[in-house]
Amino acid sequence: MRQYAQGQRDFKLANLSQLGLQAVNLSEIDLSQANLTEVNFTGANLAKAIFYRAAIELGNFSQADLRETNFREANLSQSLFYKASLFKSQLQKANLTQAIVTRAFLPEVKLNQAVLRAANLQQANLTNADLRGADLRDANLEAAFLVGANLLEAALEGANLDRAILTNAIMPDGTIYELR
Repeated sequence: MRQYAQGQRDFKLANLSQLGLQAVNLSEIDLSQANLTEVNFTGANLAKAIFYRAAIELGNFSQADLRETNFREANLSQSLFYKASLFKSQLQKANLTQAIVTRAFLPEVKLNQAVLRAANLQQANLTNADLRGADLRDANLEAAFLVGANLLEAALEGANLDRAILTNAIMPDGTIYELR
């Protein structure tokens, strides 16, 4: 990543599959449409990075700084986001099938029309998240924090919402969840 250190930020269409990029600073890098299959970004600073339409199957973003990162339409299936910070990130239409997003920090994240089938979002903080039209079928949202989240038209069949906190969340049918 010598080119990044020299100021280059555009790495569109790059093939970096299976690289180990743990704890590196790659903030504001553009990896649009790149092949990042099985890349390990554990503890990396990727704030404001662009992964638009990137292929990142089996990626590892554990404890990474992903604030305001663009993952729109990216394939993140089976990727790991354990304790990652995705504050205000964009994941519209992203594929997170079977992703592990446990204990991740996702306030104000945009996940509208994202596919999160069988994803594990246990104890994730999704405060004010936009999940409109998201596919959350068979997802594990146990003890997730969904205060103020927008789940309008989201598919929740088979999803585990045990102990999830849904105060003021907009439910798939448009009703607002209130404590009774």
